[in-house]
Amino acid sequence: MIDIHTHILPNIDDGSSHEDITSYYLDRLNEAGIEGVVFTPHYYRGIFHNTKDKILLKYDKVLEMIKKKGYKFNTYCSAEVYLMGSEVMTDIQDNAFMINGSRYVLVENSLFGFSFDMYENLYKLSRLGFKPILAHPERYQELLTKPDLSEDFMYRDVYFQINTGSILGEYGNNVRDLALKLIDKGHAHFLGSDCHCTNGEYNYLKAVEYIRREFGDKTADILSYEHPLKMINNENIPHFYLKNKAKPVKKNLLQRLFRL
Repeated sequence: MIDIHTHILPNIDDGSSHEDITSYYLDRLNEAGIEGVVFTPHYYRGIFHNTKDKILLKYDKVLEMIKKKGYKFNTYCSAEVYLMGSEVMTDIQDNAFMINGSRYVLVENSLFGFSFDMYENLYKLSRLGFKPILAHPERYQELLTKPDLSEDFMYRDVYFQINTGSILGEYGNNVRDLALKLIDKGHAHFLGSDCHCTNGEYNYLKAVEYIRREFGDKTADILSYEHPLKMINNENIPHFYLKNKAKPVKKNLLQRLFRL
C-alpha cells in the first residue's frame, strides 16, 4: 500500500502541529503495513506558502525520525497545490512539486465552488506535459450536484484521488455515495488518506479492506498500490482503465420459459 496524500510533516500546514504528533502517526503508518508514503503539505500562495526549501527542512527531520524508529517504508516529498492564480504554473515548476520527479502533480481547489480559472489551469498543466491528480473529487460541490462531470475530467486528462475517510463515511453519506460511485465507474485512480493528524486514527488499511470486500481484490490493489507505484515511477496510467461492464442480454418470453 502506498498513501499518496498526507499532512503529517510537522508545523507546516493544518496537519500535524508537533513532532510528537508526527511521530505518533509514523507509528500508525508502520502498523498499517504502508510500503510508501507521499508527504503533501498544502501549497497555497499567500496562505500556506510552503516553498520547496521550507518543505524539505521538515522532511529531513521526519526522515531522521523514521531512521531512528527503524521503519523501512519508502518516503516521497511533494505538495498538495491549490490550483488557482496566474502564478501557480511557475510555482509548481520552480518548487518541483512533481511527485518523485515524475510528471504527476497533486492539486486541489475550493470545495464550495471551483475557481474561475481552474479548468484553464488544468489545461495549462496538461499542455506543459504534467499529469494533474485532483485530490478528493468526491467532496467538491460541482461533482456532488453533477456526478457525471467525472467523465469530462477524464477526457481533460485529469486523474482522481479518493479520500479514505470519504469511503468510510466521515464526510457524510452524499460524499460517501459519490466516492463509491466513482470507484464503481472506474473514475477513481488513487486512494489517499489526506491524514491531517486530528483524531488519532489512521484509516488507510480500513478503507482498503472495505474496497476489497465491495469491489474485489483487483480494484483495491489498483487504487492502493498499482497506480501509486506507476505514478512514483513516472509510468503512464490510462484514465479509462476499467473495461465496460457487459450489459445483460434481454431474452424474449419464449427464451425465458424454456431457459434458452
